[in-house]
Amino acid sequence: MSLFKEVKAVVSARQAAERYGLNVNRAGMACCPFHDDRNPSMKLDDRFYCFGCGATGDVVDLTVRLLGLTSKEAALQLASDFGIAPPENDNHQDVVRVKSTKTKHERSEQKVVWAKNAQTKSVKPDRDEVWADRATLVLCDYLSLLRFWETNYAPKSMDDDWHPLFCEALDRKTFIEYVLDEMLAAGKSEYEELRHCYGKEVERIEKRLERYA
Repeated sequence: MSLFKEVKAVVSARQAAERYGLNVNRAGMACCPFHDDRNPSMKLDDRFYCFGCGATGDVVDLTVRLLGLTSKEAALQLASDFGIAPPENDNHQDVVRVKSTKTKHERSEQKVVWAKNAQTKSVKPDRDEVWADRATLVLCDYLSLLRFWETNYAPKSMDDDWHPLFCEALDRKTFIEYVLDEMLAAGKSEYEELRHCYGKEVERIEKRLERYA
């Protein structure tokens, strides 16, 4: 299990909110720190959702927004604050050493172009490079779907049941963004390690996408 998954399994959004200064009442409600909220409109349990401004996500998302960190920095901060040791098999944590100065969107667009142009290369790419191109496209497609579900299946009131696809979007979106960040920042020498870490996950996502093609 990666550090990212370990943190999400151990720490809830409510625990992080209380740790980082939000006053959460017995009903799990708090004033949303992301808009001018005078009456508690943010629901916190394993995840969080604001019925006022629509802010939503998991414990890592909340920590990112509260502390102004990247997803990886937030996971490390949570691990430190809640006494979570990095898993011994967390091989991918040291894969990425250099971050691009481009935005996530710009890097995603560039990587998709690379993948679509792979077939026109005069030099046949190796197995790991082919996998990286395919995996990036799969992750981009899934992330777009998660964002659609998050917007279109969001509850309209506190009494509404949460749609399973909305829950999936909350549970998966930040992790997929995290993996995409690693994919987009990695070089060819790191593709084998990434395939080892995420190969089975990408296969599962491909099968998931086939259902909604």
